[in-house]
Amino acid sequence: MNTMLNIERALAELDQAVGSAKPDRRAVPFYGPTLLASMSEKDQAMALHAEQARYQQDPEESAVHFCLTAAISLLEVSQVLLKQGTSMTPQERERQWKTLVVYTKTAGRSAYRAASILADQKDYEPLRPG
Repeated sequence: MNTMLNIERALAELDQAVGSAKPDRRAVPFYGPTLLASMSEKDQAMALHAEQARYQQDPEESAVHFCLTAAISLLEVSQVLLKQGTSMTPQERERQWKTLVVYTKTAGRSAYRAASILADQKDYEPLRPG
């Protein structure tokens, strides 16, 4: 089967998974370094506190959110790389690569955030072999 078709199907499934979250669910906050740098010290502290409180309240849902975000970002990068044409100008190619770098960084940060949330769980019950 065609790789592009598989990627499109995977993206559709992930979009559906993100969209099928609980309707009463609060957003999972994430304040990246650029946004935090633009805030006052007091606002930074409040933002970081809001992040931590949400992650501690529902670590599983928060981790799933970030895992899905990472997967979607990487699939979108893969999709663009497979579609890219050879008829781009050097400026278009540079712009596209910069966009791909942003998406890849988003994926990395999201995966790291999910790992951090899971690692912070002190009272977890380990999975038992099935």
